[in-house]
Amino acid sequence: MIEFNQVSKKYPTGQLALYNVNLTLEAGEMAFITGHSGAGKSTLLKLIALLERPSRGDILIGGRSLMRLPKGQIPDYRRRIGFIFQDPHLLYDRSIFDNIALPLRISGMGPPEIKRRVQAALDKVGLLGKEKTFPLMLSAGEKQRVGIARAMVNKPTIILADEPTGNLDPELSQDIMFTFAQFNELGATVLIASHDHALVDRMKKRIIVLQKVG
Repeated sequence: MIEFNQVSKKYPTGQLALYNVNLTLEAGEMAFITGHSGAGKSTLLKLIALLERPSRGDILIGGRSLMRLPKGQIPDYRRRIGFIFQDPHLLYDRSIFDNIALPLRISGMGPPEIKRRVQAALDKVGLLGKEKTFPLMLSAGEKQRVGIARAMVNKPTIILADEPTGNLDPELSQDIMFTFAQFNELGATVLIASHDHALVDRMKKRIIVLQKVG
């Protein structure tokens, strides 16, 4: 379960991104965050992933406060999070296999398990057989799928996606959303920030609306 208790975030520039947010997301739930540009959608996701820290309030994951998480436990916590950005930030000089395998190699996993997990991740996003392909040879939708596979390869319990369909046409966007729904059906908690209201409405999941501060 993800729980925000009176969370505010003010950046050093003075920008107040979030103010007094209270939010509960049940374990295994899939939900969407919407709101105008600057309403704090990206900030909220980054707080869950511990890419940012709140200025005030507390965030609990599974009943445990992130504010009290020792620094030494942060890498292990982040491995439980799959984060997908609008731009998948692929390494263009490496194959699709190597892009997806990167987090597993960083964690010290052995080659046989890496191969098994990468192929399973590619299968889930419909790209099995593309292991030796390089990113420049892929369409925009395929690149986004590689980004999703890389985020999923550690078998995260929480999936966060920040405008994952922002650069895609409507048909591809629908496909990507159904991919997230499949991971949700496997038990992952999924939270997606999106400004595509028509697409979000079609998914028939809970919608959390953020209001811009000030």
